[in-house]
Amino acid sequence: MIKRTPWHLTIALIAGLMTLSAHAATRQVEDAFGNTVTVPATPERVVTLNEIDLDTALTLGVTPIGTVNGRGQAAPPRYLEGKVPSGIKVVGDLDNPNLETLLELEPDLILTGPVKPEQLAILNEIAPTVVTFKWAEPWQSSMQRTAHVLNKDAEAKAFMDRYEARAAEARERLKDHQGETFSIVRWNPKGPSYMFKDAFSSTVVEDVGLVRPAHQQDPGHTHSMALSLESLELLDADWLVIGTLATSGEAVEALSQAEETPAFRQLSAIQAKRFAAVDGSLWTSLGGPMAALQVIEDVESIVSKTDAEPVAKN
Repeated sequence: MIKRTPWHLTIALIAGLMTLSAHAATRQVEDAFGNTVTVPATPERVVTLNEIDLDTALTLGVTPIGTVNGRGQAAPPRYLEGKVPSGIKVVGDLDNPNLETLLELEPDLILTGPVKPEQLAILNEIAPTVVTFKWAEPWQSSMQRTAHVLNKDAEAKAFMDRYEARAAEARERLKDHQGETFSIVRWNPKGPSYMFKDAFSSTVVEDVGLVRPAHQQDPGHTHSMALSLESLELLDADWLVIGTLATSGEAVEALSQAEETPAFRQLSAIQAKRFAAVDGSLWTSLGGPMAALQVIEDVESIVSKTDAEPVAKN
């Protein structure tokens, strides 16, 4: 005679097996600083707390349940407009997520940039949290680390193959401009800052054969201190792009005022019409794979301007 197990014991047994299964379905990964983190083998409720992880997740076919506003913006990064599904919950500003909202989302994985140890500890109380990049690290390294955490290594490899082919195509199209200098500037309310060589867009520009001006090569930082209008010559190069993080406000007003000054108009890039206004949320912030492809398109368009004067060759 088969002895039947009471229904409540059966339910408890199933629940226990499910719990064991859930615990078994984990992986150990390393964060950007070499720390080991146990994460779900197949995360299903991911929250991204920076632009590059949002960009990377969407590129790899993962739709986060939550993200943050773009740097200096009141919505997710402007360059991803139309690519962020409407169901993604905004959990606050960059570097200042709303912990109560995070808790309500019940994530099983949180992806973040560098944060203070005490903040990281709080995030880990909510869900396993991985720091996915270090400042001034190549965006490719950050993307591949995030892909590994999401168990999407093959998809990341496929994208990198696509990116390298696209960069090679751009170098061929821009073969007459190889080695020309390219200055990248973010205009702030207090004045302009130029991006250094380790900034996201700088690395993409160099991938297509252009170079940063010699004085904009500081390693380990993303951008300079804000310059005064008396120092605008430090922005000059064969080509110049300027962007603001927001589309309105003090930075935009400051840029508009500067454009009327003799010092701005006397920049060689301005006089030669080798200048373009760009999306600062794309060019002067942290970017991921979709951002990199867009920067390449922008560079091709800018350097191919029909009304620009040719760069004088030595």
